[in-house]
Amino acid sequence: MSLIKNFWTILIASFVLGGAFVYASYHKILDPPDFAKIIYNYKLIPPQLINLAAIYLPWFELLAGVALIIGICRKGAALGVGLLAGFFILALTFNLYRGHPTICGCFDTHARGLAMTAGEKFWKMKREVALDFGFVALAAIVYFGSRLREEEAESRLSDRNTE
Repeated sequence: MSLIKNFWTILIASFVLGGAFVYASYHKILDPPDFAKIIYNYKLIPPQLINLAAIYLPWFELLAGVALIIGICRKGAALGVGLLAGFFILALTFNLYRGHPTICGCFDTHARGLAMTAGEKFWKMKREVALDFGFVALAAIVYFGSRLREEEAESRLSDRNTE
């Protein structure tokens, strides 16, 4: 339990997770139509919501990533990216289950996915699920570690006030 509360563990996990989400948001912010094609290929959300997701999701990834890196609202950012990674796990796993090859869109463009075979896409989807589990684990470390540190600090403060 003490490793999770360790300042350096939380800081490194925050930097890695935040950096990954900032990096992942970059190409999506620059080219929303390309990202919209990736979202469409999942065949999971209504067509009316695809453009909204393609525009706003990358900005959420960027803001949450920056928040993790600089430490503002770190717990909320960790919770947000953890839930988002969990959703990505479900979406990718569902498409793997139904035999629908697509690219994740995390770090790739739609155009890059066009050159991939179905087998390559399935292999990449499995790797992305594993990566997203890693993101969920990092988010849990940041969220629970920050929470435990805050509770410990509040406990010490209340002990000083009662003396």
